[in-house]
Amino acid sequence: MTAIERTVIIEGSLEVKLPTIWTDEKQSREEAERRERLEERRVRRKKMQMREKVGKSRNTVFFQ
Repeated sequence: MTAIERTVIIEGSLEVKLPTIWTDEKQSREEAERRERLEERRVRRKKMQMREKVGKSRNTVFFQ
């Protein structure tokens, strides 16, 4: 018996479409991460504002 060797070369791009459920899940995960980052920024901003208020009240001199 003789072995027959074949080489096939295909040019072009292979486009793969993911099932909708996977893309929706990825999108919702990205949205959740975005909301989480926004919440962290909001909390940080609030903490900075509180520190500024405390700093201002410490620098205030009261006269009677």
